[in-house]
Amino acid sequence: MTPSRLFLARHGQTTGNVAGILRGVDSQYDELTDQGHAQAQTLAQQMAVLNPELPRVYASTYTRAQQTAAPVAELLGVPVTVLDGLQEIDPGDWRGRPYSDLSTHLDDLIGPGDALAFPGGESQKDVADRFEAALKPILDLPGTPIVVSHGGALISVLIRLLRVSVVESWRSDQFAHGNATLTELQFLNHEWHLKRLAAQSRRI
Repeated sequence: MTPSRLFLARHGQTTGNVAGILRGVDSQYDELTDQGHAQAQTLAQQMAVLNPELPRVYASTYTRAQQTAAPVAELLGVPVTVLDGLQEIDPGDWRGRPYSDLSTHLDDLIGPGDALAFPGGESQKDVADRFEAALKPILDLPGTPIVVSHGGALISVLIRLLRVSVVESWRSDQFAHGNATLTELQFLNHEWHLKRLAAQSRRI
């Protein structure tokens, strides 16, 4: 049975985020900065206020996602479950390029049929497929899933779950998440609907 609520959050700040460089799997062991830890604590407080029924906390295989999920799980009194498939998109040949290139050179990633892919790396479809596969078994469990993941991965799966245009979504940045921001989806009439997008309880 699909839960009525699904929470998706991006991890807190890392030094890699401050540098603004695409790194892919090279960043898997990056840790949160002091500010990132503070953001994770704020996210935990935000989740506690939202009071999800039977919360279950999940994080990607990357260190920063697990560090962000930890205070959320602690405050809600549950463990963190690490799931493969939630990790950041692999930018392939774009590794080492600045985040800003995603705006200035996005056309280089666009393919036919409303597709977007990094040369030598993953496509939006690749990420959405693996993320959706990771979600499927946890959506069959009772309770409310809270999933801590990454910016590009969250964009990719939201495009899939909300059934919207790939290229338009990336170009508009409509699903962009700041560090430790929170999105809530509701499942109504057999489909997901957006209730809150990239929300913060306060600016840090």
